Order: sequence, then structure tokens, then C-alpha cells
Amino acid sequence: MEITTVLQVHSDPTTIIDTVHSILEHVGQNVLLLINGSAWDQLKDIDLLVSKMKGFRHDVPKAPYRNVALGLQMAWETFPQSDWVCYTEYDALFASDRFKYNLAMAEEKKVWMLGNAGRVDECRMPLVESLVGENFQSIYYLLGCCQFFHKDFMKKLDKIDFFNKFLFLTNEFSEGYFPAYSGYDISEHLYPTLCRHFGGNVGVFATWEDAKQEWHGAFEYFPMRRRPELDPEATYPKASILHPLKSFDHPIRKFHRTRRKVWKTT
Repeated sequence: MEITTVLQVHSDPTTIIDTVHSILEHVGQNVLLLINGSAWDQLKDIDLLVSKMKGFRHDVPKAPYRNVALGLQMAWETFPQSDWVCYTEYDALFASDRFKYNLAMAEEKKVWMLGNAGRVDECRMPLVESLVGENFQSIYYLLGCCQFFHKDFMKKLDKIDFFNKFLFLTNEFSEGYFPAYSGYDISEHLYPTLCRHFGGNVGVFATWEDAKQEWHGAFEYFPMRRRPELDPEATYPKASILHPLKSFDHPIRKFHRTRRKVWKTT
């Protein structure tokens, strides 16, 4: 199984380095470090043996969707032989390759996207609807910190030249604006919805329920949520992918960093 990882970054070089090392250890060597244009001068010389790319400049939280599209496009063009493309962010951490077992099962069930916190919302995306020629009555959601895209889905997007068209149509948008959308990042709704539009299924690893402050699904392997940061008292020894872990010195990062070193010497 060949996986290409797009890692979007904008700050905290030591945390970025730790995350990249975890990707190289557990995911694979095809890594594209997509650096926010506003942080390019700060991070372009970071000492890592991975491909680096200057992304669009954005200085507001709601603007990552253009860099997500750019990163996915460049990853697919650079590594078109990939079975899966993983989009993730600097404050995620890969702790084992257990997730590859889930990807193999997903492929058998025609699951073209995998991530956390899946749900269906009643919302509209008129600009996206104009690109694919369909009015969406419901849209699908996956948390944006770590999403997996199957090659069949990437081929569908490539066939309609989606990324070029999408980037062209959003070129003038600023301050995180996206028409008729009030969420955090349109990418979190955009790609799962397109996945279903093209005939693929959407899979969910686990979900954190804010209201009840509790996990559902395979959270022991996939403790990923938007907030709060993961409990420093819980090391999640079975975890495969974790989020958020923003600090290099976070106890969970230390625990899994030590495990990587031990595994390499045994």
C-alpha cells in the first residue's frame, strides 16, 4: 500500500519535525510539506528530508481550504501511483501503522474517504454545486485534521479538473470567506460530500462528542478531535493517529517519540 501525505504547517518547527518523523516511520516516504505562505521565510529551511512547497498566504483560521486543495492537487500530480493520499496538519501525530489495516478494509467496501467525527448536515455549497452540476440537499462532514482519500476518488476529482477550477473560482476570496458557508473550513464538508456525489462511501474512525465529553467508535486507536488538546495523563498506548498535540514537549508526544527510538534499536 502506497500512501502520500500532505502535511500543512504554519508554525512550531520542533513540533513539525516530530510529526514528520512520525509520518516517515509509520506512513511512508512520500511526504509533501505544504508551508503556509505567511510562514514560508520562517520554515523553508527546516531540516527535513521531505519535499517542501510554498502554499497560499493566509493569516486567519478559516482560510485553509485553498491550501488543502493545492496540497491535494500537488500530491496527486507528484505521486499519481499512490493508493491513498492523506491530508493532515502539524499538530497530529502518527503512533503506529494500525490505520493501514483500516484502509485495507475500507478499500473492500468502496470507502473513498476516512476520518473522524463524521456526520450529515443540512447546508448548501452553491459554488461547489456549480462545479459538479448538482444541488446538494445534505452535505457530509469529516474533521479536517486528518483525512484519507482513496485513489479512485482522486481520479474522479482529477478527471473534472476540480482543483484548478476550484482554486480559480476562489482566487479573490479573502479572510477565510466562502459563499453561503459559516463553518470553520469548507474542506471538512467539501470533500466528503464530493466523495458521496461520485459514488464512494465515507468511513469514520471515531467521534468525540462535545456535549457529553465522551468518545465513540475506535477512539483507542484514533483519538482525534478538534478540541480540547488530548489529556497529558493519557498516553493512548494503542493509538495509531492522535490530534491535537500542539507542543513538542507534550507528554503524549514524548511517550511516542521514545517508542519510536526503542523500536528502531530492537
